[in-house]
Amino acid sequence: MKKVLVIVSAFIFVSSVMATGVMAACYSFSSESEIKVCVPGDSFSDRKKAAEICKKAKGSDCGNVSSYSSSCSSNSGKCYDQNGKASRSLSGY
Repeated sequence: MKKVLVIVSAFIFVSSVMATGVMAACYSFSSESEIKVCVPGDSFSDRKKAAEICKKAKGSDCGNVSSYSSSCSSNSGKCYDQNGKASRSLSGY
């Protein structure tokens, strides 16, 4: 009985970790203080995609990812989504 309880507990723990493991973020960059890019993921390729969107919006390299958050707010409309669309506010990332 004890063995079954341990296995079930481990299964529940692993399932909950996997369910919350999908992350998304709004990234800031080291060479660009105003632009943030929000993408639905936190992998190397997601960060690379965010950097490419920033570069396209700025017209030059934005540097490395310097920080991230779950939302973006910009009076100048410099929050970009995963499609490169500019917005004043993005949340839920």
